[in-house]
Amino acid sequence: MEVLEWARVLEFLAQHAQSVMGVAQCRSLALSSDLADACLRQQATTEMVSLLEGSDPMPALTFPDIREQLIRSGKGGALEAVELRDCAVVLALMAEVERYAEAHQGKMQALAQVLEPLHITKTLKGVLKAIEGAIQSDGSMKDTATPELRRLTHQAQGLKQEMRQQLEQMLHSKRYEDVLQESYFAQREGRYVVPVKADMRGRIPGIVHDVSSSGATVFLEPRELVELNNSIKVADLEIEREVQRILRELTALVASRVGDIGQGIAVLADCDVIRAKAEMSRRLKCHPVGLNEDGRVMLTQARHPLLLIAKDQVVANDILMDETVRILVISGPNTGGKTVTLKIVGLFALMVRAGLHLPCAPESEMALFTDLY
Repeated sequence: MEVLEWARVLEFLAQHAQSVMGVAQCRSLALSSDLADACLRQQATTEMVSLLEGSDPMPALTFPDIREQLIRSGKGGALEAVELRDCAVVLALMAEVERYAEAHQGKMQALAQVLEPLHITKTLKGVLKAIEGAIQSDGSMKDTATPELRRLTHQAQGLKQEMRQQLEQMLHSKRYEDVLQESYFAQREGRYVVPVKADMRGRIPGIVHDVSSSGATVFLEPRELVELNNSIKVADLEIEREVQRILRELTALVASRVGDIGQGIAVLADCDVIRAKAEMSRRLKCHPVGLNEDGRVMLTQARHPLLLIAKDQVVANDILMDETVRILVISGPNTGGKTVTLKIVGLFALMVRAGLHLPCAPESEMALFTDLY
């Protein structure tokens, strides 16, 4: 594999994957040693090429890797809102790919076997609906997630509106005209304050929460705002408590279906790898070929895949060895392409075991070799 630079082929394949999991799987692509399995893999790639070139291509397989979140939820840890949003993205894509598979089942045989476990998405609708009902697409909590959160949010907004009105009156009153550094209000540690000149702070009774870097301004909470600030603080804490309760509830829902969700994300990653194989096939103008276990190598117009990645025009070779031929002598001058020809056969032997199409004429045939020297 090292001599043949197989890792470079896999890296090129990985560039066509759309997910983090897909990229990782492309870079460590498993090789089949079974003819039937290799044929099935190649057929899946062929079906994906056909779908991508059709009028209704497979949905984009860009999705977050949520395996760590699934493990944590299974151990009883609470997920953040953004992490739950990522779970919802995965669940929605699972459902979308399953719907797509059902709509195109006539064009899928090998792919249908890969996607078959996604039938579980119908039973995960409740989990998806619960998360989408509580979490925004940007990963923040919806104010309407529960009736209690809606009530608390409305209450806090009313208190903050009252605070802003009081502050506006203060900022424009004669009493504060001389003591304010500037006519604005700010927040420190969740409490509303006004910027007062340091040498004037004794004129306004209240609590100092911060001092500017120059020391010329103190951020003061006037005494008449303390009670309202306390009410706002309590309201915000109640909102946070309700938010944490909702997050724990949604995490428990995810945890109850960890196995099914984990199985679904594995299917999406497998599908992404097959899509990458199909995209690579289209990019290098590859074709599926006949496979055999008889050592028969009948390649016409075979081109070196790594040369194709680097440039468009590559000299093609016909490499023909049927059952009657045990030895093929390759002769020619230095830089005549002998090593290139050897490496074509070596790389093709790996590519067919990985389910990749080959850059050669479609009527070609390749043997399955489990050992490579």
